[in-house]
Amino acid sequence: MKRTLFTFITYILIGCWTLSAQGIDFQKLSLEEALAKASIEKKLVFIDFYTTWCAPCKTMTKLIFPLPEVGEVYNKEFVNIKLDAEKEGLKAAKKYNVQSYPTLLFLDSQGNVVFKETGLRPVNDFIELGKNAVSAHRSELSLQRLQEEFPKRQNDASFLKIYYTKMIEYGQSPIEGINAWLKVQKEIDEDDEDMMEFLFKYKNYIVAGSKGEAILQANFDEYMDIATKKEEDELERFKVQILQNTRDLAYQTQNPDLWLTFMEGFNKLPEKFKKRGNPVEYKMTYAALLKDDQTFKILTKKYIDSLISQKSITEITETDTKEYERRAKSLENSNSPEVTRILQAYKNGMGAGSIVEDIHQKAQAYLARVDSNSEYKDIENWIAYGDQLGASSYYMDNLRADMYYKRGKVKKAINYKKQALANWPDYDKKRDTRVYELSLMEGTQKIK
Repeated sequence: MKRTLFTFITYILIGCWTLSAQGIDFQKLSLEEALAKASIEKKLVFIDFYTTWCAPCKTMTKLIFPLPEVGEVYNKEFVNIKLDAEKEGLKAAKKYNVQSYPTLLFLDSQGNVVFKETGLRPVNDFIELGKNAVSAHRSELSLQRLQEEFPKRQNDASFLKIYYTKMIEYGQSPIEGINAWLKVQKEIDEDDEDMMEFLFKYKNYIVAGSKGEAILQANFDEYMDIATKKEEDELERFKVQILQNTRDLAYQTQNPDLWLTFMEGFNKLPEKFKKRGNPVEYKMTYAALLKDDQTFKILTKKYIDSLISQKSITEITETDTKEYERRAKSLENSNSPEVTRILQAYKNGMGAGSIVEDIHQKAQAYLARVDSNSEYKDIENWIAYGDQLGASSYYMDNLRADMYYKRGKVKKAINYKKQALANWPDYDKKRDTRVYELSLMEGTQKIK
């Protein structure tokens, strides 16, 4: 009896030790369920936004999340969930502007962002991140409290400086805070070297129409006089940087007015800075942001038809063959797997493959807005052209699959999606998204 009791107690102690020694307990809950549970348990929610192709995500899952010291902090303070940002977590990823992986997001029980970080984190940093999220939530400088105070304190330079600094710490955009601070600050003269250095430091957060841009324009000649040679080059590129920031912000916020501001600024740039831009593509994006589907389709058709008419298939093939021969000769002594993969891409036709990929991307957006047989015919013609190019055939098969699926021909769609996947390169991160799309198609077929 004593031995039985001893054995029973031993099992209990071993079980308790095992529980306390576990890593993060990721619960199989939706975001809504996790928020509800966090409210009841007086905790925050921790979300690991990942994708199946993300190598740092896999490293975190394998080496960081299972550690007992990590679990000790995260299981105590958070309801922990994992969301695939391209599948079941797609909606939440869009809501919280998740654009890189892993994104480590901390929310309060109302769904407000408390803390946000991205990328692979060493164990001590990751533990500290969790502790900082808890501290931020409990402090007067939590993200939620700062955002609540921001509209009320537009004339408080001290607060605004804290605000934009904390936005950066919390992984949020400080653009509004920096702009507001520059409008009211008396700390630095606008024509002073310190202001030039401030603008350089925060150059990724200065957008068109902001106070920062106005200061740069008004004092540009003064800054050039006091700048080093390196700083002169940076000043020359600053206007391009501002437009890039404006473009990125407009796209992230889906703001057509801001996108129009970017387009107008782009048109005024010196020609040497406009080489990589494409005004037609910018107009397409503007139409999409305005939800002007008709204009978007007209511009897309014009773009793809122009792309097709630029060179004959023979010219494209001959150019690709010459480029492959040149590359093969220069790399003939290398046995690296990466070099082998690159050479194979050139052998398959790098230029042709680039055109096919571009057609695929633009035609997918066109397909989402198709509402007539003539428009379906456009897509069929583009696919036929892509087939003739003979490169990256999986793109055209994928486009066929999606076209047939939209037209209700599920069986054909599944066959072409499988055919696309059979040839889709394993290294391409988009492949997992195509696998997920196939599962949705197959689910539709079962329902029918």
